[in-house]
Amino acid sequence: MKSLQLSLVILISLALAPISTPIYARPGCTDMCGKIRIPYPFGIGTGCYINEWYAVDCNSSTPYLSAINNLELLSLNLENQTMAVNFSMNSDCVDTIRNNSQILSVDLGESPFLFSREDNKFTVEGCENAVILDQGGNLVTGCSTICQNQTTNQRDDCYGVNCCQTTIPYYLKAYTIDTTSLQRQSPGGVCGSAFVVDEQMYLPGRFSGKSAIFENSFVPISLRWTLRPEEIGESDCSSMARETLYLGNGTNIESYKCNCRPIEEGSPYLTNGCQGVSISFGVLLLVAIIFALYKLLKKTKDKRQKARFFKRNGGLLLKQQESADEGIVNKTTLFTAKELEKATDHFHENRILGRGGQGTVYKGMLTDGRIVAVKRSKIVDESQLEQFINEVVILSQVNHRNVVKLLGCCLETEVPLLVSEFVSNGTLYEQIHNETDEFPMTLNTRLRIATEIAGALAYLHSATSIP
Repeated sequence: MKSLQLSLVILISLALAPISTPIYARPGCTDMCGKIRIPYPFGIGTGCYINEWYAVDCNSSTPYLSAINNLELLSLNLENQTMAVNFSMNSDCVDTIRNNSQILSVDLGESPFLFSREDNKFTVEGCENAVILDQGGNLVTGCSTICQNQTTNQRDDCYGVNCCQTTIPYYLKAYTIDTTSLQRQSPGGVCGSAFVVDEQMYLPGRFSGKSAIFENSFVPISLRWTLRPEEIGESDCSSMARETLYLGNGTNIESYKCNCRPIEEGSPYLTNGCQGVSISFGVLLLVAIIFALYKLLKKTKDKRQKARFFKRNGGLLLKQQESADEGIVNKTTLFTAKELEKATDHFHENRILGRGGQGTVYKGMLTDGRIVAVKRSKIVDESQLEQFINEVVILSQVNHRNVVKLLGCCLETEVPLLVSEFVSNGTLYEQIHNETDEFPMTLNTRLRIATEIAGALAYLHSATSIP
């Protein structure tokens, strides 16, 4: 049985094992720069990227996009075709009178990259009013803050007071930010700034007109990268998806992308790049068969073990005696081990009623709601087996108000289990020796108890017959 379990574990492990390691870079190229993975179509080194726009320089374990002013690369997402980069930001932090607006222009040029509409937000901090204009000078979106001196009341939100955010309605290739101060003089060195930022990477600082991002002079921005179908070429792309990206000037760009299947990892833009958990149907079928065989063998083993215990505990002798004696009216009820385990909560410690030299008594409840006492013997004396079975047969016939009735037994366990009715008021010994004011043990009461005991003994000697 143990060897079968071991075989099952080994087969399941083999079935779930990856065929090979996922491939993220071209042969001979590295796919890591520091702690950041650089998957193809991006690449580190000549011949490792799909074109010059996707070239990455790894300098001191930090990746940079060499074709776009060496922007620091923070992360890459193959599934969404996005990357996060660090952009420098423009801000104003002087204690001077400012009557004119500040202009900041950003242009990605001829690159295949766009400022992501879904991931970025336009953010204004300080006492400012700012708008974004597209390449044609058209208004894209804007945001204006509510001025408030905050020296002690620090906040961690961005809902209008000294900070506001708004969405960007479409993708942008370039934009201009026009910022105007809402007061002629900045109070106490309060900084004003306006920028596009990756919403997931932006953490508002303790606002006094200043943020954690401003202190670093860089802001993380999400860029969407695009590919043409001829650039993808041969790859593991089973179904090339096309997406239309709408720009602010009324035009659009068609972008194509591939994804690995849910059970695979790697770059889908490389031949055999997607690798992962591939489960053979034959192996799965074999595992299912072995598992079913294991359950069948375990069930057969349990059945044989119960039959062996039943024979050893006198079950065959019990059936033989009940069949031979036609005068037996009440046949002994044979409970299964499963029934009594359920009744006693698997013989839990808190179900114990008492312990003795011969065994332990548990309180249980049968499926029909009857409360019973289950006695589990400590050992089996095979020399006394016939006498034990005779007593079981006799006690099963007993029906007297002063004798605890034996309801049945279980012989398919390692030691016999006897099931009797549960006496809720304790033992006779406890009633006699623990006298209370509510139930005084008078002479008449003691005589009645003695008389009923004598009657019960007489019943056991005369009204029952030995098989």
